[in-house]
Amino acid sequence: MLLLVVLALVIPVATSAPRGIGTSANAGCLCHGELNTNTQIEIEGLPEAFESNTTYAFSIEVISVKIPPVEGGEQGGFRLLITDGTIEFNASEGQVQKLDKGWTHTEAGNAVRSWNLTFVSPDDNASYVDFTVYGNAVNANQASSGDQWNSVLFRLPGSSYEGELPSNDANQFSPMDYSVGLVSLVLLSYLLIRTLRN
Repeated sequence: MLLLVVLALVIPVATSAPRGIGTSANAGCLCHGELNTNTQIEIEGLPEAFESNTTYAFSIEVISVKIPPVEGGEQGGFRLLITDGTIEFNASEGQVQKLDKGWTHTEAGNAVRSWNLTFVSPDDNASYVDFTVYGNAVNANQASSGDQWNSVLFRLPGSSYEGELPSNDANQFSPMDYSVGLVSLVLLSYLLIRTLRN
């Protein structure tokens, strides 16, 4: 059993996701190592406060000085979750898709580090909407190793929202979060090894 645990920690449990990522990335790009602040995520185009039922064009960009873009190869990916309103995108560009109640890159969108979307605000402008974005700068080695990801929580208030906004920190993971993640990875590795042996 100890040998299985050691093997589980050494053998990679996932490869890259050039076609986009679903709910498995709702807590971050955990298969690509630890969160890394060398990667920056910028959200441009959203207002300081939204009006009800209004459309806003915006973009998500992943920036990394440590992993420069590789022309003609994989460059990056993202996962976007919002708490209210809807997201639209130009399907003819072929770079963004809706997947598992969130939005992510497509295989064509894996070749860039910037994506264009549209936010349609909710009817209630007396509340706020959380935009959680996980962005990954990839090194084009066709695997999950050597990539660097980060996350950002952008909290957008409605124009009629009153009061203080709660803290905008999506990077606050408790030791319990990391423990659960590690145990999950070990269990997945064990199941993978067991499946491969059968």
